[in-house]
Amino acid sequence: MDIEHAMRLAEQRWPGIEITRKSAHEASAPCPLCRRATEDGFLIFSDPPRYWCRQCNASGFLENKDPHHKLTEAELTEIRLRRLERKQEELEQRVSAIERLNRSRIHERYHANLDEAAYGWWMAKGVEPWAILDYKLGYCPRCPTDRAHRPSYTIPIFDADKRRLLNLRHRLADAPNGDKYRPEMAGLGTCLAFPHHLIDADYGIIVEGSIKAICCHQYGFPTVGVFGKRGKFKGEWLNLFPIGAPIYIGLDPDAQESADRLAYGIAKTGKQTYVIDWPEKPDDLLVNGATAEEWLSYVHLARRIH
Repeated sequence: MDIEHAMRLAEQRWPGIEITRKSAHEASAPCPLCRRATEDGFLIFSDPPRYWCRQCNASGFLENKDPHHKLTEAELTEIRLRRLERKQEELEQRVSAIERLNRSRIHERYHANLDEAAYGWWMAKGVEPWAILDYKLGYCPRCPTDRAHRPSYTIPIFDADKRRLLNLRHRLADAPNGDKYRPEMAGLGTCLAFPHHLIDADYGIIVEGSIKAICCHQYGFPTVGVFGKRGKFKGEWLNLFPIGAPIYIGLDPDAQESADRLAYGIAKTGKQTYVIDWPEKPDDLLVNGATAEEWLSYVHLARRIH
């Protein structure tokens, strides 16, 4: 039984539930029962189709007509063991993929591909020429993980020390329906884009996407990027923010529900957390002529989440 079937069963039981596929056997969502769990707190499994909330401990089989059926302790133990095994396997795959990525130094070859047209594309996105060089942004004539092998623009993402490459994102030049991004290879996982922007900062701003993080940081703002408005935010990433510094959630205007959910999840850890209500995308504000002071005024008006 695949996870897609289990996800459909969950959507039928709880209409409107926002489910994120995590692997071939597991998905996650905010808990539709206690509504306290984060996006990663309510787990859906494929074989057999079942669910379990780590917050309220609700559990059951998705095909069971009795909504109050509880999994046995043995079944819950099996779920926990399988989850640990999958996490270990995913970690090993990610470490292996990152090692291959760093050995290949492929991002340097993509950067060397830049010609006048590619520079023009990046500059049209609001990226300054010095930033194109500093971030080693590049161009790929055939994206290796796109089935159609369309051309793409490449974004290498390093760790907080700017030494180890953690990911290499391909932004497809021509992608309909908002499906723009591909990884360099499978298994890299997700990471926080450009944590070095937070060094010596008094606060941190989470924006939607790596290009936005670059564009806003050009003006001196400590912006880091998550991969999409529904991208998972890992608790370990909070360690990358300055101790005691407030965290601002600045996702795009059409992602306010996701921004609020992310903010509430971070606020539960005791961090000062705010949500910025942008009138338009934060990078578009700057590209369209807003001054740094005008941009910061929206940060100062951000809503505090308790």
